[in-house]
Amino acid sequence: MNFARFCTANASKYPTREFLVESFPSSGTRRVLTWEQLDEQTNKLANYLTRECGLKKGDCVQHLLMNSLEWYVIYMAVLKIGAVVSPLNFRFASGDIKYACDVTRNRVFVLSEQFVPRVEAIRAEIPFCESFICLGDDVPEGYTSYHDIIAAGDPSPALVDVEDDQTAELMFTSGTTGAPKPVSHSHGTLFWIGIGNALTYNEGFNSNYLAPHPFYHSGTLFLSFPSFIAAGKILMPMELKPQLLLQSIVEEKCTGGWVTVPTWSDVISAIKSGEIYIHDYDNKLSALRHLELGAQPVPFVLLEDTKRIFPHLPVGNIYGITEGGGGGLTNCYDEDILRKPGSIGRATAFMEAKIVDGDLKEVPAHQVGELLIKGPRLMKEYAFNPEMTAQTVVDGWLRTGDLAYMDEEGFIFFTDRAKDLIIRGGENIFPAEIEDVLRKHPAIQDAAVLGYPHPRLVEIVMAVVQLKPGHSMTLEDVIEFVKGRGLARFKWPEKVVFSDVPRNPAGKIEKPRLREIYVKPAKEEMERLYRASSAELDGLA
Repeated sequence: MNFARFCTANASKYPTREFLVESFPSSGTRRVLTWEQLDEQTNKLANYLTRECGLKKGDCVQHLLMNSLEWYVIYMAVLKIGAVVSPLNFRFASGDIKYACDVTRNRVFVLSEQFVPRVEAIRAEIPFCESFICLGDDVPEGYTSYHDIIAAGDPSPALVDVEDDQTAELMFTSGTTGAPKPVSHSHGTLFWIGIGNALTYNEGFNSNYLAPHPFYHSGTLFLSFPSFIAAGKILMPMELKPQLLLQSIVEEKCTGGWVTVPTWSDVISAIKSGEIYIHDYDNKLSALRHLELGAQPVPFVLLEDTKRIFPHLPVGNIYGITEGGGGGLTNCYDEDILRKPGSIGRATAFMEAKIVDGDLKEVPAHQVGELLIKGPRLMKEYAFNPEMTAQTVVDGWLRTGDLAYMDEEGFIFFTDRAKDLIIRGGENIFPAEIEDVLRKHPAIQDAAVLGYPHPRLVEIVMAVVQLKPGHSMTLEDVIEFVKGRGLARFKWPEKVVFSDVPRNPAGKIEKPRLREIYVKPAKEEMERLYRASSAELDGLA
């Protein structure tokens, strides 16, 4: 079954029904894509890709755009012809983009004009990419205009039959050494992701689902699938300032959605500071049935504040990874959030979870081990890497690399990451990549990179830098160096400590010791300040 079939099926039943909305509340404007328009535009692009670009089943298309109506059109057009779509993180630097292209050997690249400089920097190094399609008003020479394709394209049906296990997309996520890993999902797994999320969050035909974050992120994209399957609606608020986000939710009568920790923290902070008077929204958020928070561990104080301010709004603490079909693998539902403080909940529809030891044997309740998940929404494989796939998926169980324990009721409590991972505002960052870059500086003897507490992003990149004798550096020097080495901006160190880097007798960096020295005190102080500010919320609810 071709997952893109719902474009055509829903267009035939509800041609004028709105599917996708861009909301700009500051100007009172909106852009809309109906189901009929979605089907027609995906057909036009799909026919161009097959006839003019010569794409066939299994060929790959790189996809690099900010959120827009066109983002979804391009994604589904590629699926319609049985090709493989690879949506890239728009924060990727040129080196990351080249790596993704080298892995996928994409024949076509679709991008918006703002990313042309990044692609031009590596275009000569990807000769296998034969066609470049550009979205924007200023299309450079050597690129085909996306708008011209849509304006003059052939809208005749373009849907092809594919098997359920046919690869549909390759979504890149960071690897243990910093190199992005291509996570492969089939048409079948995309369907099960959509159905599972529909049952878990009661989303579907009557939904107007909130999607404020980038679609390249598996959380945003996959949680939108219930609306795609059942002819519901998806709301893209294009302005995320707290007041404007709430305005979009109210004006569009949003029913539910997934919001990252930083974005929702901004809303709560604006309410606590008095920038937003919450009683102005009494009875205006009545359509909102639920809200999920995630992309990284959710501070419990944020959940507490949310329930105090919005006592009647069901809230979920959601956990997911790209390999497992994004957000929705586990969820701590509203009625359990305060009863089970710190829990990421239980496995959701069709999913199983267990905690195992180093020998992959299940452990008793309350014993910490690695979290494993199982179900029909798991990735097909790490593309082109059967060895890594075999290490990660064992007897149908996906090894998450996350450490957790489970209580007697099956509630899971996240404790740590087995992987050396930083999650900055929902973006996965592996310290090894940054450490390798830093050690190339002629003045740096050694470097250790940690996640440092941050009130909004939860974690930022901190570097402990050991200088060679007789050398000195500043934070600005460090940033300038990693920038010059092509490190994507979100990976730049935001805090640097110049000190010795301790290593154990085996030569490994003693990161637990560094976390005890630098991270633990900062986390405790941030928690203290957050709770002090929360005390000011009395009487707001």
